[in-house]
Amino acid sequence: MAVRPAGATTPTAGGSPRSRPTTGGAPFPGQSPASPGTSPAGGDTSTAPGDSHSNGSAPPDSSPPPSATGQDPPPPAGHPQFYVHEGDKAIALTIDDGPSSKYTPQVLALLAQYKIPATFCMIGQNAAQHASLVAEVSAAGHLVANHTWTHPNLAKMSEAQVTAEIERTNDAITKGGARQPVLFRAPGGNWSPTVFSVCAKLGLRALDWSVDPRDWSRPGTDHIVQTVMGHTHTGSIILEHDGGGDRSQTVAALQRFLPQLLEAGYKFVQP
Repeated sequence: MAVRPAGATTPTAGGSPRSRPTTGGAPFPGQSPASPGTSPAGGDTSTAPGDSHSNGSAPPDSSPPPSATGQDPPPPAGHPQFYVHEGDKAIALTIDDGPSSKYTPQVLALLAQYKIPATFCMIGQNAAQHASLVAEVSAAGHLVANHTWTHPNLAKMSEAQVTAEIERTNDAITKGGARQPVLFRAPGGNWSPTVFSVCAKLGLRALDWSVDPRDWSRPGTDHIVQTVMGHTHTGSIILEHDGGGDRSQTVAALQRFLPQLLEAGYKFVQP
């Protein structure tokens, strides 16, 4: 699997997902790359048999560094959002691929303990199967985002197929008791002009990430914690997972790095 130094250029969206270089956290435009930490991080997870995975780590976006405006502007047309822009020390936590009957309640308990708002990027099939958890996540004050129905590589799909994946998931999320999603995350960060076009038509903001500890691959709790703590800075969107397989390492890592980030003065916001 190819890797690149933080801050390197990323190929055009829609290229081969397994040839896309990745990093644990990209710097803002004009900033120096983050200090080398543990091994570079990869992308989002899949619910396909064997827990296969497409790479999709984030390059710097074209928007300016965060400022103390208290506002999170939408990304430029045809681009996803890699950072939040809501002031000094503002960061976001995103939880992908659930809901899971085993791990989502554990994650919710930790978020409640530390009073942290998060964004859950849900797979439609899982949302339909665990509708009560959709309601529980929403009732706890967390955002619910659309993460497709089956977690496919959207860059290889037609407009009709992409639309069906997103609309079916919107239906499952709203039937579960959450608000109509306003955020959409492409599995593996595999964006394409077609995906951006469908998002625009459906009123969805494209959401990516900028810190990825590859927790989906179960690299060890220490690795997850060290990558998050080593790459997080003002504006970071952190990627974690509550679905798609064994997420016990993710839960253990959250127990460690959430209080560390709070102690370091970070505040959690929603994109």
